[in-house]
Formats: sequence, C-alpha cells, structure tokens
Amino acid sequence: MRIEQRPDFQIHLQNLKSKDQLYLETIFNVANGHIGVRDSNPLQGNNPNYVGTPGLFVNGFYDYYPIEYGEKYTGYPENDQVINRLFDPRYIRIKVGDENSSVDFFKSETVDKNLDMQTGLLHEIFSVTTPEGKIFNLVVESFSSLASDNVYGIKYGVVPVNFDDDIEVIKMHSYINQATSSTVSDVRVNESEGHLQLDFLEGYDQPSYLITTYKSQQGAILTYNGKGFKLEYYKDENNHWGYHAKYHAKKGSQKEFEFLFSIGDVHPLVNAQMYADQYLAKLNEHIRHTSFKAELMASAQVWQTFWLHSDVEIDGDPQVQLSLRFNLFELHQSAGRNAHTSIPAKGLSGSGYGGHYFWDTEIFMLPFFIYTNPELAKKILMYRYQTLKQAQRQATQFGFNRGAMYAWRTINGYEASAYWPAGTAQIHINADIAYAIEQYYEVTGDDDFLADYGYEIIVETARFYMEWGKFTEIDGERRFVINRVTGPDEYSAIVDNNYYTNKMVKFNLRMVEKYAKRFENTDLSKRLSLSKQELAEIKEAADLMYLPFDKENNVKLQYQNFDKMNKINLSHIDTSDFPLLLHYHPLMLYRSQVNKQADTILADILFPKGYSDEELTRDFDFYEPITTHDSSLSKAIFAIAAARIGKEKQAYSFFAQAIETDIQNSHHNTSNGIHAGSLGAAWEGIFYGFAGVVNNAETFSMYPKLPSQWNSVKFRIFLYNSEYIFAIYEHEVRVSLLSGTGTTMIIAGAECELTRESPNQVIKY
Repeated sequence: MRIEQRPDFQIHLQNLKSKDQLYLETIFNVANGHIGVRDSNPLQGNNPNYVGTPGLFVNGFYDYYPIEYGEKYTGYPENDQVINRLFDPRYIRIKVGDENSSVDFFKSETVDKNLDMQTGLLHEIFSVTTPEGKIFNLVVESFSSLASDNVYGIKYGVVPVNFDDDIEVIKMHSYINQATSSTVSDVRVNESEGHLQLDFLEGYDQPSYLITTYKSQQGAILTYNGKGFKLEYYKDENNHWGYHAKYHAKKGSQKEFEFLFSIGDVHPLVNAQMYADQYLAKLNEHIRHTSFKAELMASAQVWQTFWLHSDVEIDGDPQVQLSLRFNLFELHQSAGRNAHTSIPAKGLSGSGYGGHYFWDTEIFMLPFFIYTNPELAKKILMYRYQTLKQAQRQATQFGFNRGAMYAWRTINGYEASAYWPAGTAQIHINADIAYAIEQYYEVTGDDDFLADYGYEIIVETARFYMEWGKFTEIDGERRFVINRVTGPDEYSAIVDNNYYTNKMVKFNLRMVEKYAKRFENTDLSKRLSLSKQELAEIKEAADLMYLPFDKENNVKLQYQNFDKMNKINLSHIDTSDFPLLLHYHPLMLYRSQVNKQADTILADILFPKGYSDEELTRDFDFYEPITTHDSSLSKAIFAIAAARIGKEKQAYSFFAQAIETDIQNSHHNTSNGIHAGSLGAAWEGIFYGFAGVVNNAETFSMYPKLPSQWNSVKFRIFLYNSEYIFAIYEHEVRVSLLSGTGTTMIIAGAECELTRESPNQVIKY
C-alpha cells in the first residue's frame, strides 16, 4: 500500500513556532490507546544530563503514591494513582571508536521531524557530534500500531558524516523509573512516580521483561526483537540481555536497525507472575514473524479508515485545518479500546494529571466518538460500568445508603483527588456520565447497551443525588436543592445550587423516569429494586429542581447568591498573573464573581432546546466578561455559544484559539502532555457551533452558521445505524446517505427525508 503524503496531514518541525524539547516530546508523541511514547532524544535513556522527560506509558498501568496532608480528615483519599513511566523504547546506545553515548555526552541536534498523521509514522533526523568531533546522522522512524495495540515499532539509520571508524550499536533496556532533568511547580502537574520492579525473563531468544508495581499490585509483560546489519542477540557485562551490532562504518554509508516491541496488557500481579510464559508466548507469536514495514502498513490502513469516517475538511482556512486534524489524530490515539480504560486528561503523551480520567471524557471527548466511531464510544463508556462498584463503595463511605458516587479523578475507579473543594465536590460528574449514556443511546439506538449497562448507571447515579439533595422551601415554594457542591467553574467552590449541576441532575433524574416503563417487570427492574414509591420521589425531585435565576440581570444564576459575590475587573489584572490559580489563594477566588471556565454557559450548550437567542445572549454577555478562560476547556464552549447567537467574530476568535491550544502551546504547559479535553471541545466547536447541530432534540437537526473565513466544511457522521456525509456552504447544505436505511432530519428549518431510494438532499438557507 502506498499513501501519498499530503502537506495538510503533516506536522513538520520547521512550521512550529516553539522548538522547546519538552513541547516537542508531546507534539510528536505516538500512541494507540494502549501505549503512548513521548518523542524523546533517542540517546537520553536514563541519563539526566540530557534535557527531556522520556516516557512509555501504558493506559491503566499505574501505582499508588501516598498523599501527604498537613491535616487529614475522614474520607480523604489515602493514595494518589500515578501512571507509570516505563523505560524509553526509543533509547539506543552508540559507540564510535572508544566513545560511548551512555557515558560520554554526545551532542544531539534535531535536524528535522515530521509526523505523518495519515499513517501515524514519525520521521526524524538528528545530527550527533561526539566529544572528539566525530559527526553522524541518526535517522529514526517510529509508530504505535493501530492494527495491533501491543506493537510499537522503531527503526534507526546510522550515517557517518566526517569519519570512518568502528561503530557499535546497542539496544538494551535495563532501567525503570527513568531519571529526568525536569522539575515544575505547576499544581496541575503530577511528578510523582510509582514503585516499579523490572525482572528479566530468561530462557527466550529475545529480551523479555516482567514489570510490576509495588502498591497497586499490577504486572505487564514486555518483549522486543530486532533485525538489521550484523545485529545479534547478546548479554553484556552486567548480565543484561539486548541486541548489538559491531561493524566498521564508512563515511556516507547508512546501516539500518529495526525493532518491534510487544507491550502486553495490564494484569493483576499474581496473574502476571503465574502466567508470564503464556502471556509472553502470545506477544512473541506476532512480532516474531513480521517486520517494521509490514506492521507500519497494517497500522496505516487503520489510520486510513479512521480518516475516511472521522475527518473534517475545511476549505479556506489551512492553519485551522491542520490544527483540527492534529486534534483528531491525538484524540483517536489517546482513547482506551479495551472497555477497562478511558482517555487520560493528557492522553498517553505525558504524565500530567497523573494519567487520570476526568469528566472531560464524557462531556468534551465522547461526542466525537459517538458520532464518528460508535463502537469505540461504547468501549469508553464501558469503563464507567466496570468501575460502578467502586462508585457505589464511595457513596457508602460518604454515609449514603444507596447510589453511586463516581470519582472526580481516577484510574482505577477510586478517588485520587487530594484537593476535594475542586475535586470530589464536583459531583456533577455522575450526571455527566448519565448524560453521555443517553447521548450515545439517542444516536446509536443500542438497546442492548442501555439494558445491560447504561440504565443501571443512570439509576445508581440518580439514587446518589436523591440522598445528597433535599426538599426544602425557597421563596415560599417547595423545591429540590443540591447544596455544598462545586460546578465546572473551579474558581467557585462549595456553593449551593450550582445551575449546571442542578440542570444536569434534573436530566439524570428524568432519564430514570423516561426508561422506567420500558424495564418494568424485567429482571433488570427486579435487580435494581426500583419501586413505584422511589420513582415517584425521583419524578417529584426532577419536577421541583431549583434552578437559580438572577431577576435583576434576567440571566441564569451560576449558583445561589452568586449575584452577591465581589466583582473583579479582569482587565485590571496584569497578564502575568494568569492563570489566576497559580497566583491567587483559592479563597480570594471563591468569594468573587470570576470564572475559570464555562459553567452556566456550558449548560446552555448541552441543553439548547427551549432557549431563545435573546436569553442565550444575555447569559453570554453576563458571563463572558468575568471568565478568564484559564481552563483549556473554556474557549471552545464560548465559541459554540457565540456562534449560536450570531456573534460571528467572537465565535471564530474563541474557536481559533481553542483549536490551537497545543500546537501553539497557548496554556504554556503542553510540555506535560496534550489537552485531550480541549481537543474534543474544538471538534464540538465545529459540530455544535458552526454546523449548528442541536444535540438533544427528538429529531436530528442543524442550523449552520459558517464562519466567513471558510468556503465550506465537510464531515461524516453515524446516526441511527446509518452513515451520512454533510457538505456545508455559505447558503447551502448538501447531505447524502452513504449506508443504512436513512432517516428524517431538520436542516436549517427544513425537513429532509433521506432513504436508499432518495439518498441525496440539497437545502438552501
């Protein structure tokens, strides 16, 4: 298979403004949902003298790290969970004469880097100078396979530039808990490391390892094989196994060496130790009989399928087009695919946030997969079902009799947030998950998922809210309230009746009621013990949910008494003091009318039905001036809101900034990993904003508002078991049914019926 390299699918070093090493390690990472590898200096290894934070990360492979509190109260998490930084598979030792790159400092300068997003292949050239002035070029190609999630491939080419001499190439990995030279003081970054042990598995004809964790009691098997000029399997003076090749190199002559790693699944420690031989045999079976090229081609074919169904083509805006494709590429390679993992907040591109999963997945990333790859979306949702028992235990620990309380940030399902006011208190995550389940079901019609998994989560999350909330009287009327919570805006913590939270909970409760009749008198209903009395109480709570409103400004109120908080003029704050969380004490922020990110506006986006443009405009005009957008999740949401109410310039400005969050390093922390939630939010900016899709209507509908900078936008989606392609122009929408039976949809106010007999429609607006 030959794939033409198109420039609009290339991330090229020369086109990036920053050449910072840590930033480049993130931008040029390669991953596949199971494993992720940062783009480190291949000579760095475990040597802290080189600048960089190399890392091989396995999704869901973590260890515990004790949390130290100045004052620890009941219920605080005992341990953080930290994604493990395994040895760097990019590392290679090179000896030139008597000089050794692992001992002597070889100066390595990057000549070129190019990431081909059509194939997932990273191509690099380094110019390396030894202390004695001998120069050679090191050509590196690498990829993480989408065809076989366990496989990572890397190929080296060594080309002497100014010398003829003996060269020895050594490929060996004998270290864990890799040393790095990076230190940061950003509270958003987790630099903790788990306690790993590496054991060499003897008796095999290639290097094979069992890597285990100390506290989480997990294990994973890794192995790799090599092919290349005079490459041999050997043991060094320390009894470590690897590969090496010794040869006399001629100036200008290139020798190549390729290696395929097979990185196993995560197992309980006892299983990893007991069945190591079986796991290893399975890993070996594939890579032993294949090659770097064959695996790359198989992976590239999967990437081609991804782009066929998931690409968004923008005509007239090449910079935004490239940034968008980078976002979609990173989203896809970050998503867990085994139903036991999700999408870490930094993807698999770094250890920022400890590799934890947040609400970002369900609200900002999952919609992209629901509409373009529903099977993968289902697997991501299944992670929440797999951790339902942990959520139920956490609710019990909080003193509740029933229900599930999902962890705010987690890997294994248990809470890992040490700062509860902006963590555990964000109980809206329950409803965020229920919302995602309903959205998946509405788009796919997957009855089996709803019956086997989804409805149980909806009921258990609702039960939690029924115990947390209470009926009371407000302004002389009986209401259901949810007090002492934190909404999406983390600059407002522990408030009463956060609008977003209450709106989401109301939806959660309605979903219980909506599907109760369907499952009445079924085994599921009996297992859940959902009585008529409980259903009546849930219905009453939904009917009487308190949604605070500011009558003076005629806007939705972010939370009860928000209008009484101190006002801050953001224009009077020096730009060097942003983000505010790094320069202001939390209490200074909590008592003020200042937002880190979209909160009430996000509720407007998720529930657009029934709101007039005038109402949305009032909300936008009230909240935008007091929002700092210190969160990377914020600007894309404001872009959607601005697009819907006709603020075209603001919509495009917010969107253009959001979509370049990582490419432009606009939050100055891309070095710690991509902003996965922001990547998904940017896609939502197009889908819900400029395409104008209304996401919770009974009938699929869109009201396009194309930016003046674009000539057109084209994309495919799956809807009701059919696939469609949309082409949106300034005053026209063309839609075609590609597969399936079709449906009726609303486009720019016009009803369109697409069937196999009539698969094409053109709508003027």
